[in-house]
Amino acid sequence: MEISEAPGVASPPTSQPLQPVSIWRQINLNVFWMANQFHWQALSSIVLPSMVAKLLDPQQQNINLALVIAWGTLAAVFVNPLAGALSDYLPFRLGRRRPFMLIGTILNLIVLVVFAFTPNLDRSILLFMLAILYFLLQCSNNFANSPWSAIIADQVPVQQRGFTAGLNGLALLLGTALGSIVAGSIVNKHDALPVYKNEITLIFLIVAVVQMLFVAYTILTVKETPLPPEQYSPIRFGPFFRKFFFKPSQYPDLSWVLLARLLVMLGIWAIFYFLQYYADEVLNVSGEKFIGQIFLPLLLVVALPTSVLAGWLSDRWSRKKLVYISGITMTLVCLLFIFWQNTTGALIAAAFFGIGYGAYTSVDWALVTDTLPPTDEAGKFLGLWSAMGILPQVVGISLGGILLQLLQGFPNHLGYTILFSVTVFYFILGTIVISRVKSVR
Repeated sequence: MEISEAPGVASPPTSQPLQPVSIWRQINLNVFWMANQFHWQALSSIVLPSMVAKLLDPQQQNINLALVIAWGTLAAVFVNPLAGALSDYLPFRLGRRRPFMLIGTILNLIVLVVFAFTPNLDRSILLFMLAILYFLLQCSNNFANSPWSAIIADQVPVQQRGFTAGLNGLALLLGTALGSIVAGSIVNKHDALPVYKNEITLIFLIVAVVQMLFVAYTILTVKETPLPPEQYSPIRFGPFFRKFFFKPSQYPDLSWVLLARLLVMLGIWAIFYFLQYYADEVLNVSGEKFIGQIFLPLLLVVALPTSVLAGWLSDRWSRKKLVYISGITMTLVCLLFIFWQNTTGALIAAAFFGIGYGAYTSVDWALVTDTLPPTDEAGKFLGLWSAMGILPQVVGISLGGILLQLLQGFPNHLGYTILFSVTVFYFILGTIVISRVKSVR
């Protein structure tokens, strides 16, 4: 099978919408992301760090967490662009994106149910099983969500994408808030082991039910036009895989946007997974409760209106300037963590991070859609964009886990000070890189 290189046949065409899209339709396009973010926020920020600390050796928690997260996340780096590109070409009656969401979600639900009962496993195999299940969780979930990243580019006209991106950021932040609060309310590693095992089972089943309901709603309410049979170009996998590689000079603005996303996400993910341990060790409070019920909800109360406002402003003012503002703000957050290591400093940092993160989540997606090449391969390029948000998770948690493990026991929490200092560099460099984009104001 082959993907032809001939003009008009190289990829299945998608027609650019000429009429504005209703707000209700824009909301329906983004509903899935709230459940997806609920899924990852509950598990990544609260549940998995808690399980590693409670069920495995607490003295090795940093490196064990890195081992669990890194390998699974690395798989998603490859699944994202592959699934996104396949969705550009494969003809289904349900459309190009929805079948991937349906299949990926079914697999995702199976893994979540199995995950729910891992606390009952023998400790000798638990680390291995957590890593394997997290690997499968990443593969199945990203098989569903990567193609869906292209649905807005498929259906929303350019002049509305800033606002739609703001709604996308709003959905992500709502999912983050709810995931943090629900998981932080249920899971507590200081509870007795039998109680704790039931808490873990409950939170995984809640995540599975939420994912199932929101995906069902999305599939029923969002309609796609199937790829016409005469426009289907069969796939030969040699040319297909070669299409993932392009010279940065071929699409310079897209390349700068992808690099900027890689750097900014490195800054976020280098510290994200370790916030619970930071609260335990530096702030001397319960990590699950403080991060899940206070820190992240406060961050998100600020981020929610910021996300919508930034999306609206980016259509009328400047996308790049909003990235500059968000980068400077997130740099300030890291400095607060370094020089003000108590709960008051952490809460002030949460508020400022809400401003920076809220602005970035809405503008980032609008930037990449603005710089997409003039082809009909949005799924492929947005899969690469998704991968640039996932690869930093692998690098960030690996370096962070090794750094914190090596510096464990040093005075004045030296490991966290160095880790936050490194993230300052990431945020500054990511902000500078976006200035090289020429086609976006």
